[in-house]
Amino acid sequence: MTIERLRFAPEILQRLGEELVPHPDLGVIELVRNAYDADAPTCSVQLVQVDHVGGRIIVADDGDGMTIDDLRSGWLLLGRSRKSVDAMTPGGRRRVGEKGLGRLAALRLGNRVELRTRPRRAPELEHVLIIDWRNFDGVDAVEDVTLEIRTQNTVKSHGTDIVISELNTAFSKQDVARLARALLLLTGPFSKSVEGGFTVSLDAPEFAQLERVVHNAYFDEREYLLSAHLDQDGQASAKLVDWRGHTVATGDHQDIGLSGNTKSRSVPLAYTTPPVDFELWSYNLSARGFELRDSQRKVDDVRKWLRAVGGVHLYHRGLRVHPYGDDGHDWLDMNLRRARSPEVRPSTNTSVGRVSVNDPGNLFVPKTDRSGFVENMAFVELRFFCQNTLDWAASERLRLRESQRDESRRQARQKVVSAKEQAQKALTTLPPQTRKVVEQFTESLRTAYEERVQSLEDEVQLYRTLGTVGTTTAVFAHESARPLSRIEQAAGIMERKLHTLPQESHKQDFERQMSAVILSAASLRTFTDLPLGLVSRRKRRPAVVDIGDVVAEVVRLFTPHLSALDISVENERGGVLPPNVRTTVAAIESILANLFANAAYAFTVPTTGSRDRRIIVTRVITTTSQVILSVLDNGPGIDTARIPLEDIWIPGQTTREGGTGLGLTIVKDVVSDLDGSAYAKAQGELGGAEFRIELQRVIS
Repeated sequence: MTIERLRFAPEILQRLGEELVPHPDLGVIELVRNAYDADAPTCSVQLVQVDHVGGRIIVADDGDGMTIDDLRSGWLLLGRSRKSVDAMTPGGRRRVGEKGLGRLAALRLGNRVELRTRPRRAPELEHVLIIDWRNFDGVDAVEDVTLEIRTQNTVKSHGTDIVISELNTAFSKQDVARLARALLLLTGPFSKSVEGGFTVSLDAPEFAQLERVVHNAYFDEREYLLSAHLDQDGQASAKLVDWRGHTVATGDHQDIGLSGNTKSRSVPLAYTTPPVDFELWSYNLSARGFELRDSQRKVDDVRKWLRAVGGVHLYHRGLRVHPYGDDGHDWLDMNLRRARSPEVRPSTNTSVGRVSVNDPGNLFVPKTDRSGFVENMAFVELRFFCQNTLDWAASERLRLRESQRDESRRQARQKVVSAKEQAQKALTTLPPQTRKVVEQFTESLRTAYEERVQSLEDEVQLYRTLGTVGTTTAVFAHESARPLSRIEQAAGIMERKLHTLPQESHKQDFERQMSAVILSAASLRTFTDLPLGLVSRRKRRPAVVDIGDVVAEVVRLFTPHLSALDISVENERGGVLPPNVRTTVAAIESILANLFANAAYAFTVPTTGSRDRRIIVTRVITTTSQVILSVLDNGPGIDTARIPLEDIWIPGQTTREGGTGLGLTIVKDVVSDLDGSAYAKAQGELGGAEFRIELQRVIS
């Protein structure tokens, strides 16, 4: 019997070292992480003539150093992780080092490596190991090269020095800049990133320049601070703090667990990832924003700082993990979500954040090439938690902004009324002759002001009308495939039978197919009549409008398409007084069109129950002082598990796949401008959604 062992050719060192890690700076970072695992308070990196081949890299730390056994069974043994065997360092840090492949990448940067290590447990002794990679070129297997560890006396304190000399590849300016940023962000710019402290320095001009930018932090200039926590039971919580330090919103697990990626769930997600802390500082980078906060610092300085540190960085056991937060690596899809819904969402250019996880159970598995973590369930749920927290914060900021907008409108109206009253009182105190001149002047000013206001209101109404056209057309365009298919199918059947069947035969079949064509064509006619009808200029002129007449006209426009969807519309009127409101026809049509679009879409949502009929009811009731317009349906109602009832008016809030979430916002804004009120019921009189609009009646 012959006994053999697996042997490795020297080429494996090249593949594992040089080809596995894409950038040389990543290898240097691994040596620094080794210093962290050695409980070093400080670590320095020195670059000597690295801008050309033949330079040197020196990495020195003041950690515990290594014994000969540490060198033999740890440093020289590639591919085995010490984390699972000994998760904690003697100094109480959780180990971050892995299989040694990143370290190998750094050591292979040059032809020669010299390691000098002085163990804390053996003072005044130094172990020296020299590796000349050229010795591996002429052998068949890696183990054919013997390495000698020399022990000698020393007066230097404990720690480890590694010198990589005769570099094979020069470091470009981009490589040095990337290394400088990686070292600076390894533990910062956030305070208390590492328990016990760990400071890294780089002897390079690029580092010094960037260090001044990074350490000159601007956290106090943020507009909002989002803080979230995921505990060991998978329960989430969050709070949102404004620039004044006031907490403007708090969220519990119900809020976070049913946001964003998990919004379609009936119960909140119980995350299985380890405990997580997530902080995000978002900035308003406008000069106006800085003026409102009475900031004494420059917007450009904050922009420069965010270019250096911006993005959401992931810190695993106190040290930053590449590439999360690197330029162009938007691992939380912040920029994509902002592009889809730009309302008050931060981007990687306007925010800086930190996700911190200790991972006591070693659930996060680093990729072999050290470019982040394997996307297992623990990592995927970590990302879900962060994204859901961002979605929750965006919803809260929208809710806050809408509240502020409503209050601003109310105050503006009060100011106008108050100003008129004060002006009138002031006029009464003037002498008659002077009063007449001033009254003429103020009347001229009032007329010009009202013309300007009317012009702006016309523009607002136009854009609301265009928005209504877009939202309603989008809803019905989704359903247009059905009548088009009917037309094509019926036309195809008739064409085939015309060529194959004798005259007068199958007359009833032809009539049925022709009815389908006519009905489908009438449905599609809605798409020409509706937009053209809504954008008519005459409808945007202020006047006393009979709400009942407008409702009847909108019902007429929508009926062909609604009929094709098997939806019937019933129009009810109550009260003997005329339902007159001072408004524009376009404003009322915007309200109705958006409510009809919502009701029509609701009938496309699958439900467990069955309906004999699909019904939309419009109801106009007139009282002495009010006109009450209601739109009801017998659909599934409003899914308050996905969107709270009070949030349906906020821009971007929608249960419709691909929806804009602007329809009900337009309704609310129109009603608000008319000094009216809008209410909604998740399940109304008919079982489905019910909307009630109350407007002030014009008393003639």
